[in-house]
Amino acid sequence: MTSAAAIIARNPIFRHASSASVAALCEASTARTFAAEEIILREGEPAELVYALDSGSVRVFHGAPRAKQIVVKLFRGPCFFGEAEAFARIPWLVSAAAVEQASILCMPPRAMLEFLRREPECAVRMVIDVGVRLAIASYHERSLAFDPSTIRLANYLLDYGAHANPEREQRWRIDLTQEAMAAAIGVTRRSVAADMAAWQKEGILAREDGAYIVLDVDALVRYGDPGRMSLSYRLGDDIEALFGESRPARDDGER
Repeated sequence: MTSAAAIIARNPIFRHASSASVAALCEASTARTFAAEEIILREGEPAELVYALDSGSVRVFHGAPRAKQIVVKLFRGPCFFGEAEAFARIPWLVSAAAVEQASILCMPPRAMLEFLRREPECAVRMVIDVGVRLAIASYHERSLAFDPSTIRLANYLLDYGAHANPEREQRWRIDLTQEAMAAAIGVTRRSVAADMAAWQKEGILAREDGAYIVLDVDALVRYGDPGRMSLSYRLGDDIEALFGESRPARDDGER
């Protein structure tokens, strides 16, 4: 099992922290390994820990683990999650499960806050990271409320495909049922089936060995939101890279 010290050493938030602060956080924290599909935290239960994902990936969702789930974030290590509820002392507002085996540092919120008080540079890094994740959450809440189902499905398949396949892979494998896709974006299976059939007819998708294969990523992108902000995130991702093909220009002329 990976040690707490090793996880902290690899996490960009903790970079340049003093050895004394790192030692204190290590002493208070526990490194754990979660198996694929193992529940890490459950919506409605007390938020008693802050999590630093070191390796593997995590799905954050609303809904019961084996029932309808609306996916709100996909995290790949390194990344933080759970600090909002833990710092606010409220129950979890979402659930989280490992997508694949995940190595995670579990930190008491008091110990994490004390660390941030001692290490202002780390605190600034944490504020930036939280801001990015809030922007992702806000974008997808708006998408669920206002975007047509076809756009939401294209966005989700683009996010899932990029998250689940090697970076330079030309053909994306999507190991999801239509029921799982419908639950993830809050629509009916019939709606998903109609779009998937149309995209197969256009040659964008195919079925192989029980999975969907994205044959033409660029064509699928054209069905999504041009300003799409990806569900998938990890520390170190450039904020520009989280957006799709375009991003609105700022009024001050900056690009």
